[in-house]
Amino acid sequence: MLSIKLAEEIVHQTMMRLHHNINVISTDGVILASGDKERIDSIHEGAIQVVQTGMPLLIDEPLSEEFYHCKPGINLPIKFHEKIIGVIGVTGNPHDLQEIANLVQLTTEMIVHQVLTESKSEWQRKNGDFIFKALIDHAPIDDTFKERIEKLSFPLEGPFQILLVKQTGEASNTLPLHLENILYKQPALFGQVDLNEYYLFLCGHSVKRAKETIQQLAKLQKKFDICIGVGPTVNELEELPYAFNGSKTALAFSNGQVTYFEDVEVYTLFKNRSSYEIAQFVTKIHGLTDKLAATLLAFFESNLQLNICAEKLGIHRHTLTYRLNKVYKLTGYNPQHFEDAFVLKLALTLENQR
Repeated sequence: MLSIKLAEEIVHQTMMRLHHNINVISTDGVILASGDKERIDSIHEGAIQVVQTGMPLLIDEPLSEEFYHCKPGINLPIKFHEKIIGVIGVTGNPHDLQEIANLVQLTTEMIVHQVLTESKSEWQRKNGDFIFKALIDHAPIDDTFKERIEKLSFPLEGPFQILLVKQTGEASNTLPLHLENILYKQPALFGQVDLNEYYLFLCGHSVKRAKETIQQLAKLQKKFDICIGVGPTVNELEELPYAFNGSKTALAFSNGQVTYFEDVEVYTLFKNRSSYEIAQFVTKIHGLTDKLAATLLAFFESNLQLNICAEKLGIHRHTLTYRLNKVYKLTGYNPQHFEDAFVLKLALTLENQR
């Protein structure tokens, strides 16, 4: 169905290129828009015949007298997905207009296709947003909600995983386009959670491709200055609030890198990170310099492997050992012992999140 707004746009765009009056007519013969304003809302009997036959209609002077409220010209069907949704009419001598008639029809159908496709895509996006936000808010999955789910372009089947992307630098209008392109033709939903924060809701097959998707997101980090939080994989829709909270946690602990919920899950046990107990706990590392703290982090990221860490920092192994011994003297915890390393790692992470 053609809206009046779309009909007016077709008239405007077409008349910019032609020196003829244009009429856009509904399938029941009502002129929705016209360069001749007086003809708007009147019935065009010739257009009704075009709709019935599916064929163009040339109306000359004699024939115009047989049709109510018609002038000489050519009237052609407007089709969308092979269905007639309206009629485009060009006023003038029909024999002089035959060469441009097909061009007018083609231009009109291109405008219609673009507008209606974008409109459908926008509705799909809003429907996807509604479904995602309802699911993470524990909304009951009743019959009405199921109808919305069925209107998605893919089945909402598990497993499920939620990725959150937050732009920490200057906002960019092109980031959402890059994110959409990454999910192109995947069974996934994409939308905005908050200012400069976006969700990627992976379903079914797209979860199996999550590693590839995350790699593509990582390539955008330098260009857009983004943080990425990867939530846990779940199998049921009822588990999505947990999956979403997990991705939020991962994002909160992300410092300009990809962070997985599983890697920071232990820290979620500390619900109140501003408590007196935690403030006291992190004093264990207050004697460390920035260099020693950075060395510790690199050591933990190297899985307590001296050679790997020394290479990563670009220092000699003996220099690394000296620094780790200094940490031991300052804190009383030996970073080369697992239990002590856990305490230091926990204190460093909590300190950075306060």
